[in-house]
Amino acid sequence: MLAVSALGFLLTATTTLKNFSDLDSTYNAKRLLRKEAAMARSLGFALHAGVGDTLEAHALSWSIMPADFATRVVEISAVHNQPFAVYRLAGGLFVSSTVSSPENEGFAIQVDPEVTIALANGKARHVVSLGDGSNMAYWYQLNDAGRPVALVAARYEPRKLDELGRRDFMGRMGLVYFVILLAASLMAWALSRSIVRPLAKIGEAMENRGGTGKVESIEFDGLDEVSRLVRQYNRMVDNVRESAEALAHSEREGAWRQMAMQVAHEIKNPLTPMKLGIQQLERAIGDEADDLNERFEKLAAMLHAQIDSLSRMATGFGSLARLASTAHVRLRVEDVLSDVCSLHAREGTGPVAPPSTNATVMGDREQLVRLFGNLVLNAQQAIGLGSGTVELRASEHNDSLEIAVVDNGPGVPSDLVGRIFEPQFTTRGSGSGLGLAICRAIAEDHGAVLDWHESPGGGATFTITWPTAH
Repeated sequence: MLAVSALGFLLTATTTLKNFSDLDSTYNAKRLLRKEAAMARSLGFALHAGVGDTLEAHALSWSIMPADFATRVVEISAVHNQPFAVYRLAGGLFVSSTVSSPENEGFAIQVDPEVTIALANGKARHVVSLGDGSNMAYWYQLNDAGRPVALVAARYEPRKLDELGRRDFMGRMGLVYFVILLAASLMAWALSRSIVRPLAKIGEAMENRGGTGKVESIEFDGLDEVSRLVRQYNRMVDNVRESAEALAHSEREGAWRQMAMQVAHEIKNPLTPMKLGIQQLERAIGDEADDLNERFEKLAAMLHAQIDSLSRMATGFGSLARLASTAHVRLRVEDVLSDVCSLHAREGTGPVAPPSTNATVMGDREQLVRLFGNLVLNAQQAIGLGSGTVELRASEHNDSLEIAVVDNGPGVPSDLVGRIFEPQFTTRGSGSGLGLAICRAIAEDHGAVLDWHESPGGGATFTITWPTAH
């Protein structure tokens, strides 16, 4: 409202000043024409008085024109309050009304040829701007026969119609608009108060309810417009509540389904080495191997370890996204990788343990064995019946420790690289697609980063990097 009032004042003031300027221009143009006509008549009388009725161009000579003609020119200028000069038709100065040098009033000794050419071509009058707001008007002085006998130049200073009245008008208009702006300010303040106060109350009600963590409806009695806003808000709250309940129900169901898939995946991994160990023992019994007792003891130890792992998994599985152990201890990397090699050894593919290393990490032994075991199983499954080897490598750097699972199998297709860590994504029909997602969760829980890159000779390399040396 205030902006509109201010804009209205500016537009009105601009239009008014433009109108005043146009009036001044029109007034000065008409006034100049009147002055020129009156001066032409007076100058005609003076010329006739000097040389008689036979007035021609050659009369502009001091041998013909009486000496008092200059005095008459000064009198005409004083009567009309208008300085002017009389030139011969060729453009040379004959006499001027100024007492001092004619050039001080802007009257040149020789008229610009552009002026004489314009008048000679039939132009009734020619006006030249002098650059300081004043103009010089030129016209021909004619005799009774209509022939030009002299060229007259008049310097014209523009005049404003009524400067004092104009200032009074602008002052009154400014006062009126000041009152309008003041009234608009008061109205805007009152209107904003009538709107802001109810909205502030609504904001307080929403803030008080926001502390509970729940989206709740609010009660408000006030203006009709604000009441409609509150009712619309309450309807939106009801819709949000219903949507949130439906989403929570869907998320719970999805979480249970995904957790079931994850439990199945984690149970399946230990069963594979258990089955392989039993099959190897059966072959050893059939072959009546000499180290049958030793193999049986190793299988029994491995079965006990895997059964204990499954038992702990069944009782401690409580989260889908995070497979964390409550207590991390310092572990030798070589011991963890040796356990992985013992559990997942497969003839032809490995895994091959790294050379002896003294590197240590803080972590949960069972989960780290599960992490590297899942990576080894993925590599072995990728190699399949083809030729290839899985290697475990450990390397220490100045500020990090890196453990890599490297295979020379078929690798990962380029169009699937961005999805390999997504839950439920798998390229094998029998897989659940949770293996690499679980590996990444275990790595993150141990403060490490799991990443993938292509092996130099083909295949895939998965690296687990601890950001600082352990």
